Amino acid sequence: MLRRFLLLLVITLFIIFFSVNISSFEDNSMKKEINLSEMTLSEKIGQLVIVKPKKLDNRYLEKLQIGGIFLNDKKTKEDYLKTIEFYQNNSKIELFVATDMEGYWNPFNEFYKSKNFGEINLESEAYELGKEHGKILKELGFNLDFSPIVEIRNNIWLGRSFTGSEKEISEKISGYIEGLHSENILATAKHYPGGNLVKNPHLIKYKVNATKTELNMFDTAINSDVNFIMIGHPVIYGELNSNGKSATISPEIILPLKQKFDGLIITDAVTMLGLRTSYLFNFRKIYSDLILAGNDIVLDTHIQSGYRAIKRRISKLEKAVQKGKISEQRIDESVKKILEVKGYSVI
Repeated sequence: MLRRFLLLLVITLFIIFFSVNISSFEDNSMKKEINLSEMTLSEKIGQLVIVKPKKLDNRYLEKLQIGGIFLNDKKTKEDYLKTIEFYQNNSKIELFVATDMEGYWNPFNEFYKSKNFGEINLESEAYELGKEHGKILKELGFNLDFSPIVEIRNNIWLGRSFTGSEKEISEKISGYIEGLHSENILATAKHYPGGNLVKNPHLIKYKVNATKTELNMFDTAINSDVNFIMIGHPVIYGELNSNGKSATISPEIILPLKQKFDGLIITDAVTMLGLRTSYLFNFRKIYSDLILAGNDIVLDTHIQSGYRAIKRRISKLEKAVQKGKISEQRIDESVKKILEVKGYSVI
């Protein structure tokens, strides 16, 4: 009798366990499928924006339906975990949760110490650093790193970029991206097409030549399956030409990149003066120009980019679509890519 009872108990537990897992799988499958035609224009446009919320503010999710958040100034692990949990749990669609984890700019400095890129000597060390960064990012709830910087020229923030010969830098870029990917963290090569560290784009608008050497580094990142490429703000000449515009609003820079890179293209922070000075009296139209130029995602993370400012800029973009200045098909192209990178099946 005891043997029969134990056998029945095992069979019952197996059936319960199997049923629970089937149910979970079905729920996950339902979550992972999105019909693009059923999304409203507002929902689609929200996916094109990553913001830096100042506090736990559900309006970003309920009203703007933003596609991601950027965090870099919390003091404790608990602060990061609480904030990320709040936004992910209250978002209808999974969010990109991003930061700048480069080692040199370390958003977790209060509780984690990191080497910077300038201290990395070997490809294997770059891989280990990427894996280490990936582990802490994953632990806190992040899924996207705005890293690595793949540029070679660096006059402003020494330590933010790898050093060595062209071959050594290329190997370190590949190693770091592989390290992030080993922990399921999305990687970003920046700042295309190079020259973003020659001067400080946070403070000034400037011209810089695009070099074949730095463009090769972006090719290395693409061949390493990097997920995002971030576009810099300088006006470009040389190997490429932005026709007098900042690279971020230049289709001459971005559209050729899209011919060889099928990942996501994101702007650098749009309130930097390197771009902002081109929009002294009409900054609300910046989102429209960025999307028309070919960017998939707008990064708007300045301290003054609060809920109301973001709402005004999103509204301006939505009106541009409604008036036919931007086609909804153009919006759909980016939204489809964004959702697929987030793991959804788009129908």
